[in-house]
Amino acid sequence: MKGKRLVTLALTAVLAAAFALPSSATAAKKPLVVGTDPAGDWGQAVDPTLAPAGDALGQDLVEASIAMADKTTVNFIITLASLPPTGGIPEGSRYTWDMNVDGNFLELDGKFTNYTRGACDPTSGQCPPPRDPGMQPFMVRTNCEANEANVTICEEVGIVQATFDAASATITIPVPMELMNAKPGSKIQPGTNIFGGSISTNPSAFVSSSGAPLDTLTVIKTFKIPKK
Repeated sequence: MKGKRLVTLALTAVLAAAFALPSSATAAKKPLVVGTDPAGDWGQAVDPTLAPAGDALGQDLVEASIAMADKTTVNFIITLASLPPTGGIPEGSRYTWDMNVDGNFLELDGKFTNYTRGACDPTSGQCPPPRDPGMQPFMVRTNCEANEANVTICEEVGIVQATFDAASATITIPVPMELMNAKPGSKIQPGTNIFGGSISTNPSAFVSSSGAPLDTLTVIKTFKIPKK
């Protein structure tokens, strides 16, 4: 009788542990922080007193991280000092993240809304005809180079819809591996942004100016897409 009681207690303990601890196959992996930037440095190169405006615009960069959303999609996460209560500034705040995927340049370029450029952008070979880019669009671009007017021309390979979360002051950009020509084992390494660092935030209508107040963040770590 005592032996049966001990077996029952042991089985109960095993089952309790199984439910209490997440399976390694289903447990979410913590995002890899690939770069950080001090808060309160937005617009320093133009005028240090402008820094508070960076918070109001949702443009003061503090952290960048990368994680797998699922087996075929990579999340690129931009963390800001703050985001407007609405979640973003329509049309006015531009975010770009430059990287190299297995040695090939790739850029994420987006806004909370981007009808000024997303609907019809001759610099990306996507116009005509005009289109509806949707809300929180980020263009996935490659083969970028500056033309004779110093305007960056890129090939757009796709468009994804980001999540702007005011509560956590984050922008999460989900990019299918297919759009990046990536595969399990691929390395996502830092790229060089035209405004400095790897990621930039700045006021923008159709184009952005390096003379305007902005913020940049330098990515220093490589993210490797897991093979399993």
